Formats: sequence, structure tokens, C-alpha cells
Amino acid sequence: MKVLFLGTPQIFYIIPRVHPIITDTLVLTLRNEITDTIITPAITFVIGEKLEIIITTQPTDFKTQNKYEVSLHNETELIYKGKIIILEEGTDIQNYEYNTQSNARFDYK
Repeated sequence: MKVLFLGTPQIFYIIPRVHPIITDTLVLTLRNEITDTIITPAITFVIGEKLEIIITTQPTDFKTQNKYEVSLHNETELIYKGKIIILEEGTDIQNYEYNTQSNARFDYK
């Protein structure tokens, strides 16, 4: 799971299934796991050992403790699937406890 902080540049690194080339158009889709809202923010990317994804404008849906299902597509091909959580800037992520934790391992959808 990737962690993004409110008030800081929205940058995260991934290892995609297939590395894109610089001329590719990537589409990032985020599905809010709480509200089921789907957003597609504008992104840029930098190719290196890992793929650096930069969300150019912070979506208004980003609120503290929102969790998102992430999928990154290169035209029609899925090249990455993962999760993101949004936290306040300065949050200690080593000792972080999600305040609505329960025995989620027993919740089936």
C-alpha cells in the first residue's frame, strides 16, 4: 500500500507489470473504497528503475484516511494494480493505526 500525504506533492513509485515508453499515455484510476467514487486525476510519469507517478493536481476527493484502489492503464493494458491511503502531513506511518480498524479479515464483500 502506498501512502500519500495531504499538502505535499502527490508522488509515488511503482514497479509496473510492463514498463511504458516515454510516448505512452497512462491513465490512473482511483476508486474510493469508502464512497465507491471513481476519479481519474491528471498525471505525469518519469521512467527509471521504478516508475514515478506524479498526480499533477490533488483531487478534491482526497481526505484524511480515505483508501483508494489504484489501477494504471497503458491504453487498454493494465500495468499496475494496488492501493493508496491518504494521511495528514507529518503522520508517523511506522506506528499508524487506522482509527476504524476492526477484524476486516472477516469482512467479505
